[in-house]
Amino acid sequence: MSKTIEIQSFASPAASYARIATTLLKKGKGNLPEITIHLPKAKLQPEDLKKYNSVCGFDHTLIVPATYIHTFVFPMHTLLLSQPEVPYPLPGLVHFANSIKQIRPLYVGEEFSATVKFGNLIAHEKGQAFELFSYIEVNGKRIWEDTSIYMFKGKEGIGKVLEWEQPTLAENSIKATWDLPNNLGIAYAKASGDFNPIHLHPLTAKLFGFQRHIIHGMWSAGKILALLEKRAEQSFEFTVLFKLPIYLPASVIYRHEKTDTGFSFDVMDRKQEKPHIKGYLKNL
Repeated sequence: MSKTIEIQSFASPAASYARIATTLLKKGKGNLPEITIHLPKAKLQPEDLKKYNSVCGFDHTLIVPATYIHTFVFPMHTLLLSQPEVPYPLPGLVHFANSIKQIRPLYVGEEFSATVKFGNLIAHEKGQAFELFSYIEVNGKRIWEDTSIYMFKGKEGIGKVLEWEQPTLAENSIKATWDLPNNLGIAYAKASGDFNPIHLHPLTAKLFGFQRHIIHGMWSAGKILALLEKRAEQSFEFTVLFKLPIYLPASVIYRHEKTDTGFSFDVMDRKQEKPHIKGYLKNL
């Protein structure tokens, strides 16, 4: 049986974390329910974007970055994943891949609607993964889509196999060093609203099995898009696969190269041996 939950605004952070806590004892077994979260009216203003644009490197005044829209709908992800029918404990989920399709830019001040729902189960050797779809519409026309892949670690999962491209860059690709400060996770959390403790401080990260705190994967995605989008068309597909975590503070190598359809990129460790991120931007 399917159901739609319509919301008019987002819950407070305290209420959201209380909902997350209710999922802690879930076993991670079962089917995905047919639940849709729908926000009928929303509008973003310049002040909503200032911190995000600053921490990721965007210089927009009129256009909403495609990756910012993901951060905007993320509370809807949390609301959906914390529903009683969903079998997975939310703190145990790993966001390991994300693909955004921008059909046309969203402009600051435009009214839009947002929708979030589950997709398919995804087979993964390290656990059960699944798709979570998001999209926004302006005047009834879809202009932005997002597919987030989440995984609950455990026995090998069932479902379709994820076949997203994982490019291998040439040795002569364009390179830049990113020096990431210890407080970058907190800065991005304040800009995005994602205060997951694994990103904030070594002590809170250790509670969840990490050596120390790691930067948000979607910060890296935003940083890369800010560097590439001025050289891309306004309609594009932007896909990232999160590989090894980036522990803070860090010094990593960002690489990219031009392709026939857009760009391929990755983020590697200083020796350029271990990947943190792989992905591509394709013009549509």
